[in-house]
Amino acid sequence: MALISGPPAQIVPIKHSVLSLQFASAPTPCQDRNSQPVDADEALRRLKVGDAWAVLAVSGEDVHELTNWLMRLRHPLGGQTSRVIAFLPDCASPGAMAALNAGADALLPIDSPPQLIRAQLARLRERLAPQTGDRVQLEPLLELDGQTRTLRIQDHCLSLPSQQFLLLWALGARPGDILSPQELRLAMDIPARAHADTVHTAVARLRRHLRPHDLHQRVQTVHGAGYRWATEKSMQ
Repeated sequence: MALISGPPAQIVPIKHSVLSLQFASAPTPCQDRNSQPVDADEALRRLKVGDAWAVLAVSGEDVHELTNWLMRLRHPLGGQTSRVIAFLPDCASPGAMAALNAGADALLPIDSPPQLIRAQLARLRERLAPQTGDRVQLEPLLELDGQTRTLRIQDHCLSLPSQQFLLLWALGARPGDILSPQELRLAMDIPARAHADTVHTAVARLRRHLRPHDLHQRVQTVHGAGYRWATEKSMQ
């Protein structure tokens, strides 16, 4: 897979919330005022249903509560936790390494200013919901064009509805990786109020678009975890 530069596309705003979670060992709360304070169970619930896309988790030197919470998050989401920024007094401590091993996506000092927090959130958002201003080269004769929102199959251009294109872009940008329904909700900018089966419906519609070109089997279901784009090599 290769990303090829192109003119910027319009960025669609993401409607999902950022939550803040403060564990008992944390000396101070997160300094980001745009996030919504919640407790540990509420954060897990809202991530699971897609009502939030990121958590700012603040801990002290004792990271036991933080790592236990991260492990609880990993299991129901099929190991796809890439939405948690952990704030610690010392980001080079053994506890910091334990937080990363448990599933934290990034670490920041506990006294990080709001500007640094928002910059880290922006990087996280770009990775989970790739912007479609470029192109994704799936294979030599198979390419996604973000400017025209089409799938180029040799000399043929297949136009896709916006939601199905964003779904295929998210899967194709990480071939072989399993993306959880929560990650795909974010990539497709699905509001939290949408039905829980919205991702499954979008996958079915995408497969119908790909079936005439014998590409529908590339969108694979990994039961209990999510979906992935299978490469031509893995299908042989």
